[in-house]
Amino acid sequence: MTRHAAGSRTSSGEPIGATSFKYYIHDGIEALRLQLIGELTEAKVTDLDGCWRTARTTLAGRPLIIDVQRLVRVDEAGKRWLAAMAVEGAEFVPAGYLRGAIASDTPLAKPSKPVERPGLWGRVIAWLRGTPVPIE
Repeated sequence: MTRHAAGSRTSSGEPIGATSFKYYIHDGIEALRLQLIGELTEAKVTDLDGCWRTARTTLAGRPLIIDVQRLVRVDEAGKRWLAAMAVEGAEFVPAGYLRGAIASDTPLAKPSKPVERPGLWGRVIAWLRGTPVPIE
């Protein structure tokens, strides 16, 4: 594990070691599962990546499943690491995690509803009020 001087900060200015993060490795017959809990930040990615490099030597054709159900926050470095894991073939629990949470600022936020375009009367009323009308 890398040791840092007291007062060290990540490139985003966050104090190193200031976040609460744990991971568990569940090495099963059918799959290797990494369970991530807490805040996945730049300060924790290096350790997690080292764990992954070691664990991947034991996959022997089994899938890697990354369980992100208990993550509460993911910073940009964490998002990049998770995206890299997807490129390497990792599966996520929940399955739609990369489509929804990685793109948002809050990792476990529900996907936002699509913006509804106002109908004809909605556009007319918006025009009369002088408010901007989304262009279709």
